[in-house]
Amino acid sequence: MTSVRFEELEKRCARLKKIRILRIVFTIAFLFLGGFGGYYWIHHSKIVPVVVPVPPKEEPKAMIVIPSLSDRNESNTTLLETITPEVSLDETLFLAPHVYKEEVKLPVVETEEATRSLREEHQLLKAHNTVPTFDNAYALAHFYFERKAYAEVIMWAKEASKYNSSSEKPWILYAKAKFYLGDRAEAIRSLELFLSYINSKEAHELLNFYKGQE
Repeated sequence: MTSVRFEELEKRCARLKKIRILRIVFTIAFLFLGGFGGYYWIHHSKIVPVVVPVPPKEEPKAMIVIPSLSDRNESNTTLLETITPEVSLDETLFLAPHVYKEEVKLPVVETEEATRSLREEHQLLKAHNTVPTFDNAYALAHFYFERKAYAEVIMWAKEASKYNSSSEKPWILYAKAKFYLGDRAEAIRSLELFLSYINSKEAHELLNFYKGQE
């Protein structure tokens, strides 16, 4: 073995020795740091509990219970007198107005008029059911027209016209009932139709009046 190769071998051995020493040093340092870190984490990273102060308990307040009217008795009356503020007479009347217990009665005149009207209607219906004629049907149409029952007027005017289609009376009542119900066009049409067959001064005047209501 030459001296040159021997020197290279020694250098290589020295490098390997240094590398081995460095590995041992790094391993020791790593173990030391790992042990120190584990010790620190175990002993110093514990969670410190947070203590929340608890406010002192308040004594429960006394509740005021107002009894219903159905539960009212002498003891409840005393309790209400104790806790209810004083209210003046005017305020009491405003909050709880006096209700009169007297029955509401219709005026005598109106009662008599309603009774008389019902009696007359009953008699007219009975007369027509007994003898169905133009006069009886027209009497019912006129009766309802006076009381502004225009739907009944139309029905009985048509019925009366069946007995006497040439009479102007049921046609005029029919036209008036339609006009008062707001059907002005039908009122004019019915009068024009009647005047196309029979000349009637009253029907013509009524037609001109309705046409003038533009």
